[in-house]
Amino acid sequence: DPRVNRYFLEYLIWYTSLMQIYTDTKSIPELPRTSVALGFFDGLHLGHRALIARCVDGAARHGRQSAVFTFREHPRNVLSGKRLVSRLLSPDDKRLLLAELGVAYLFELDFAAGFHTMPPESFARDLLVEKFHASSVLCGFNFRFGAGASGDADTLIGLGETYGFKTFVLDPVRIRTEVDEATALTVSSTLIREKIRSGDTQAAAAMLGRPYRLSGAIAPGKKLGHTLGFPTANFPLDPAMTPPAPGVYVTRTAIAGAGGSAHASVTNVGYNPTTDAPHAVMVETHLLDWSGDLYGQSLCVEFHKMLRPEIKFDNLESLKTAIAENAAEARRYWYLRS
Repeated sequence: DPRVNRYFLEYLIWYTSLMQIYTDTKSIPELPRTSVALGFFDGLHLGHRALIARCVDGAARHGRQSAVFTFREHPRNVLSGKRLVSRLLSPDDKRLLLAELGVAYLFELDFAAGFHTMPPESFARDLLVEKFHASSVLCGFNFRFGAGASGDADTLIGLGETYGFKTFVLDPVRIRTEVDEATALTVSSTLIREKIRSGDTQAAAAMLGRPYRLSGAIAPGKKLGHTLGFPTANFPLDPAMTPPAPGVYVTRTAIAGAGGSAHASVTNVGYNPTTDAPHAVMVETHLLDWSGDLYGQSLCVEFHKMLRPEIKFDNLESLKTAIAENAAEARRYWYLRS
């Protein structure tokens, strides 16, 4: 697709080439001893990063190679045959972040390829020991595995004693957010999705360790933004990704075709209730104090703060006034952080 950011793709190919990726068990060669982190790792939030950092550091200290075992699709989606769990991270971004964390091997397998019927003991013996050559295995406190999710962290500890690997179980990570310092949140992908869907992108960013982001190739629009004096670059929300609550957000937007240059922006997520009948969710971004032709480019939009929910205005003049106020609020937000 010529619209896709060539710079990003070249960077992704180079960076992930430092990490060896295997997408089926038959392609895995004879490996050295490894330390393996287990999990789906959607979002690679602070808890995931703590787990993987310990895996990478432990591997380096004991002369092993670090590895991550995960699935391409969430197991619940595979078992149900439909999308029940939305993503917090695109597959390409997930690979890139794992490579940046220093992971040597990524086992990114298909859950439907027998894993949903594999007994816990077979998982430990045939996969962890025989295929991955695991000397140590790391998982979260709520990790489940094996047929019917019948194995848990305690099961894995016992199997490790039988088959010769050490199991490390990490406790949950808890944080306090800027919005609500009195309440400690237990970091989890489920809670992050809830925060994003409710518009609390600040809490989501605190748990992710970075702002939530959406990417897409710019699609032709009706040019209403030009008419109102606030031109926007629009792309449809990837249905696999977690949708932010419909509304207007302070954002930062990277333009793929400009080498990833980032700009302060204000973004609407929703259905255009003032001008259109509901249809696919669109991400509409106005770059502050920037002009140029973005058609044919790709954007990556980071969500920093929700300004207001989506509103149906009585007329276009009211909509124009609201957009101007939102743009001014976004400028103040970035000014105070400059």
